[in-house]
Amino acid sequence: MTGAETAATRALRERRAAVKQAFIRLTDRVYVATGYGMSTFAFVVGDTGVVAVDAGSDPGPTAQALGELRRHTDLPLLGVVYTHGHIDHTDGAMAFVEENPDIQIWAIKPFGTEGRWLARNGAKIAALRAAWHFGSFLPDETFTNVGTPDPDSARRAGLGAAPDPRIRPRRRFVGSATIRLGGVALEVSHNPGETDDQIMAWFAEERVAFAADNIYPSWPNLYAIRGTRYRDVRTWCESVDRIRALRADHLVLGHGRPLSGADRIDETLGVYSRALWHVYNATIEGMNAGRTPDELAHEVTLPDDLAGHPWLREYYGTVAWSVRSIFAGVLGWFDGNPTSLNPLPPADRARRIAELCGGPEVLLTEACGALAEGEAQWAAELCDMLLALDFRRSDAAALKADALDDLAENLLTSAGRNYLRTGAQRLRKSIDASGAG
Repeated sequence: MTGAETAATRALRERRAAVKQAFIRLTDRVYVATGYGMSTFAFVVGDTGVVAVDAGSDPGPTAQALGELRRHTDLPLLGVVYTHGHIDHTDGAMAFVEENPDIQIWAIKPFGTEGRWLARNGAKIAALRAAWHFGSFLPDETFTNVGTPDPDSARRAGLGAAPDPRIRPRRRFVGSATIRLGGVALEVSHNPGETDDQIMAWFAEERVAFAADNIYPSWPNLYAIRGTRYRDVRTWCESVDRIRALRADHLVLGHGRPLSGADRIDETLGVYSRALWHVYNATIEGMNAGRTPDELAHEVTLPDDLAGHPWLREYYGTVAWSVRSIFAGVLGWFDGNPTSLNPLPPADRARRIAELCGGPEVLLTEACGALAEGEAQWAAELCDMLLALDFRRSDAAALKADALDDLAENLLTSAGRNYLRTGAQRLRKSIDASGAG
């Protein structure tokens, strides 16, 4: 990989540099910690105690935020409400438990649905894919960002151990409830989107909404390439609209700085809602017209007036991945093309194509030429055929690694970049291992 820094790389570096740790007094009673680990969390101060909404990803930074809170109040921390089961919102709770071993830990029932689904089905590969997604194995010189506020915490989380059992929620609610602790009345309700167990919290006294991960300043992960069950996109759209209907004066996000001002919040949520609904409806319309996922992934785009919006840039997810997920989530894996019902095995298909074009050596030459001409995706696909044929494996692996790096350098989406980079790194290590043998 050579040449000047690409626009995508520059944008991600600037985004990373712009992230600052901040402890924000949002209202008289609400304090928000952003940049303390992977996620944003908050404290609501009552008459006789404090209730946290989420806990951050790491006990160390969370303890720092708790120390900042103690500059404003010495009231005891009585409870924490988890907005969903992702570890970047819960693992920091050990800092809370260490301050108050009797803290009430609240969550919806059921809680942790995504993790349980993967565990129940024995999908251990998801943990490895998460590490690729977050760039956990990448050296600093090839790592750029993860699309969330604190990239270093995210990289560690990709390799994290099982959470301490003391931070498991012991108190549950079903559907909706009002949690009353220390003079705080926090309304909580099921609001699925990024996860099935996602909730929305509402502090009516100061008109503060807690949106969890259903909105953040990026195109969202309507599908996460680390591997998840279907995230119901229609339901996610409806959940964004429920947040908007509150007409909040303040909006606390699961990632990033909070927003204030009812009009600004309404406009932001309106843009987000319109974009998500557009992609969902366009995909359904294309499905009904007989289009395949491969076709729709290239055809469905945002309207011109939304495509450049700063809250919809593809730092984390992409429209194309979202389209594929909607198709599979609604109709399943079959794309509707009869040929796709029983496709040839990759090695057999590669052999036949190689025979048509004059042999695998021709494929390798074409792959080299494609990469030289800036056609990295085509080069990588040709390399996959060569690897399936086990033809000049080291050369094909090296060429594919270069193609993946080229794709990564021009991709804004951080998870995709990390996955491509890690794939390239793994290919080069396989070459070194085979040479050493």
